[in-house]
Amino acid sequence: MTEKRDQKKLQEKELSGLRKLAKRRWFYPALYLCVASLILTGALLFQVRGNDQAKKQEEQNRVVFNQNKPSNPLNAGEEVFQWPAAKADTQVVQPFYDAKGTTEEQQAALVNYNNTFVQNTGINIGAKDDKSFTVTAALSGKVTEAKKDSLLGYTVTLKHPDGVESLYQSLASINVQPGQEIKQGETIGTAGTEAFNKPMGIHAHFEIRKNGIPVNPVVYMDKTAADIKAVTVGAQSTTAPSASEKTQTDQGNSTGTPGAPNQGKSNTGTGGPTPGSSGN
Repeated sequence: MTEKRDQKKLQEKELSGLRKLAKRRWFYPALYLCVASLILTGALLFQVRGNDQAKKQEEQNRVVFNQNKPSNPLNAGEEVFQWPAAKADTQVVQPFYDAKGTTEEQQAALVNYNNTFVQNTGINIGAKDDKSFTVTAALSGKVTEAKKDSLLGYTVTLKHPDGVESLYQSLASINVQPGQEIKQGETIGTAGTEAFNKPMGIHAHFEIRKNGIPVNPVVYMDKTAADIKAVTVGAQSTTAPSASEKTQTDQGNSTGTPGAPNQGKSNTGTGGPTPGSSGN
């Protein structure tokens, strides 16, 4: 009982002290300032935290934006050549004819057209399942030619910096037109067949040229247009005509110009079998 009385007296004493404190003039202004300062401090902390989160989000968006930003065709000199199709689903089915290659390599790069061996001035790409596939721009550039050829199927030529061009042939359809600016990775067309190289089936013929002369595309994958070195006609000469020469020669024959040789192309020479071709 005594303890309860003591506790009650203590509580009454504390309440009495609070009442006296509350009667002072400065109590309520001071209380107001304390509450206001707490509210202001909380608001500032919330704002700072919000600003930090906004900055983090902006940085993340900037990174994602830069990763997805397409290459500018005007800055194509900074790009590197990419495989003109889905790399995982396609492969080289016929290589580039290299005048310095082995006999086996040269034979594999010959096209037998109309009982004449013709050197392959690019690479032929086919799908691993032998089906048609999408052909894309290996490098940003401007379309200088887009047409259908009776022997080569649909053909597209892109112009790049430093005198470099890329050619896409044996296409079943195309999605571009002359004068159009194409960005790297955009669709050129779909792989198809061509009368010039029927045994190859569905494929896409791809060339890279420097100053009009073909170079091996495989060598220049992941390299810029500026990295492509100029070659001479002699470095590419063989006794077999190139595909483009053979096409023009046949067209010349059809207009009454028998055996008219093609001038100014990447490869020269017509006639007998290519060196190392076994003469078949």
